[in-house]
Amino acid sequence: MPDRHLWRVTQQRLTDPQTVAMIERALAHGVVLDTWMNGEAEEKISDEAEAALLTAARRWTAEAVRTSAILPNCPMPEQYIGCVFHELLFSMALYAAQKKKGRRFVNLPEAEEAIGRLGGFVAAPEGLTMAGAFFFIVSAHEDLNAVAYYGRMKKEDFLLGRLHRPWSNLVPSAQLAVYQRMDLMEHLYASEGDMLSLTRRGLSVLTRLRRILTDAGEFGWRADNQRWVIFGETNYDRIFNRVFPDLNRKTKAYLDGLGLQDGMKVLEIGAGTGRATVDLGLCDLVGPGGSVVALDPTPALLQKLAAKCRKRNIKNVGIVQCAAEHLPFPDDTFDAAIAVACLHFTDAPKAVAEMVRVTKPGGFVSALSPPPEGDIRDIPMVALWFRPLTTMAERLKVPFSEHNGLRLGLLRELFVRNTENTRVWDVPFTVSAADPGSFLDFTLKGGAFFQNIFCRLPYQERWNIMRRLQEDGAKIAANVLEKEKSHVYCNEAAYGRVPAGRPTNHP
Repeated sequence: MPDRHLWRVTQQRLTDPQTVAMIERALAHGVVLDTWMNGEAEEKISDEAEAALLTAARRWTAEAVRTSAILPNCPMPEQYIGCVFHELLFSMALYAAQKKKGRRFVNLPEAEEAIGRLGGFVAAPEGLTMAGAFFFIVSAHEDLNAVAYYGRMKKEDFLLGRLHRPWSNLVPSAQLAVYQRMDLMEHLYASEGDMLSLTRRGLSVLTRLRRILTDAGEFGWRADNQRWVIFGETNYDRIFNRVFPDLNRKTKAYLDGLGLQDGMKVLEIGAGTGRATVDLGLCDLVGPGGSVVALDPTPALLQKLAAKCRKRNIKNVGIVQCAAEHLPFPDDTFDAAIAVACLHFTDAPKAVAEMVRVTKPGGFVSALSPPPEGDIRDIPMVALWFRPLTTMAERLKVPFSEHNGLRLGLLRELFVRNTENTRVWDVPFTVSAADPGSFLDFTLKGGAFFQNIFCRLPYQERWNIMRRLQEDGAKIAANVLEKEKSHVYCNEAAYGRVPAGRPTNHP
């Protein structure tokens, strides 16, 4: 029989207006579950880091058991409570390592950071309860979503996490017991064996969980973090020229035309691996008497940029890890601020306003931005090839892709609002799918434009779709005309001078 009391307590949490705010607060504290880490690089945790994490998990588990904190007035099995703190701490340590190093190698400092962050979160009133609620909402979504996606799942596959949660080394039997106590899952006995499916209540709860995670921004947060993980694990420079055969030449012409002079101090946001900074000579345009501050939020990319600078003995490039929306510089620091193919990965109004803020009056800001609202299905081959993603987007009721260019007209609007003597012009360039492997690496990994789809799929299904696309790409390329493998798009370029009296209505 369903546990009516447990169900009532859970239902109160799922309908509490404060639940969304609680998830937002958790993400702000770096309290995460490792559901989005779908890169291919290995994970390593040192012995001393593992010991520290296990000790902390046992301490909070004991405290939560003693106080019945996870679901007040509804005691939970110790095994389930142990899962809460074990999964949170190990996920947070891996997240800390990824952010700091660009790889998932956890040593004691990352373990201590995870313990400190979770400690800060649970120190608030009802903190242990909030940690349990966050864990339930995210993990239950993964579990219920996977069973719903497949229609039914072998119980053995569910317990071993083969299809949907390979990041965990814990068998989720305690969580399955909780779902069954609440009548969210039921057994089916079929020829394939012992199966699990969602009940009507389970489907209803899954819908509610999706709404909570959407409203709290967790899906968007997860997609962005998947993107940076995969981006950092991709040989971006190798594939770029194959997908964009004339873009480096067009970008260099754009940079050369900005009027940069020897001695200028320039900020480049979204510098990535240094394509503009180093490869296309931005650092050369300001001469030995000038400097470029290359900024990007992704450590793995900045490590590649730094290696290029060392290899070429470049001395006038400084490297800063930071988001473009919150620049760590005083007003009027730079003579110019430039964004090359990155504004669509930012909150563009905030990023442009920040670029203007840190640029001296009379200096300039400029951006070269991908085609507004671009659609790679304008390439006939890709429209056919990526049909499974089109179908999946329709099934999930999400856009086909994201971060695929700014809204039409937005770049001009932002520069007119923030600068004077503004001009906006087109820079045509070719996108080619003639090398299917490189094209797939860029769109699914390098640019990762489909994380809004993949972050909503069970783990194994993400890789099934990727493998299918890999297998189909060469076959389709061999059977379409050359002219169907590429398309000419137009980047938008914008330029404006920073006025002496800046507008006060920045977003």
